[in-house]
Amino acid sequence: MQYLSPLLRIYNINLQPTNSQPIDIQSAKTYLYPGAHIATANSHEHFHHGIVVDLTSTDISVVHFWGVRKREARIQTTTLPIFIAGGIKRVGIRSRKLYIVQYQNDTLEKQEETKRRAKNLLDNPDCYKYNMFRLNCESFAYFCRTEKWESEQVVIIRLFLSNKKKQISNQIKRTKDRCKSSYVLAMKIIPIGIPSFI
Repeated sequence: MQYLSPLLRIYNINLQPTNSQPIDIQSAKTYLYPGAHIATANSHEHFHHGIVVDLTSTDISVVHFWGVRKREARIQTTTLPIFIAGGIKRVGIRSRKLYIVQYQNDTLEKQEETKRRAKNLLDNPDCYKYNMFRLNCESFAYFCRTEKWESEQVVIIRLFLSNKKKQISNQIKRTKDRCKSSYVLAMKIIPIGIPSFI
């Protein structure tokens, strides 16, 4: 994941969810509802997704697939400030934009069903092992809403990489060729017993 932000920045890839709208964090309770699919990120970041399950407590409760380390990620409930910051230790230090993902033909019944699915998955959080490509925070939220495990971000990145594969391969080859040429030149100038590694 550490290489994703530079890739998104260099190639100007936008992972904002389709049909999502930014909302003001300060007035989130006005826009959000139990069963709302939300996402958070800043420019050139991947989006983190979750489902709002409670607006009645002091802080809005969100169920999401999250962990400090991806291999430790599990389905859990946190507050909206922790969700937005990306962890309890980052609250007040890091802030990201908040988005609500809107669905066509949305009804109160569908919103309630989304909330119910999120809470049901929360009942057995260890039954679901995080997988960046198949079972991630976005596919969790999307499943709660549609009963399909899908991730739009993964589709966008895979499509980008498959389209850029040849270009990236050529860039790597040119870099290797430049390094090899520099090494050969250096060996002519300083012919000492440096082991050959190319």
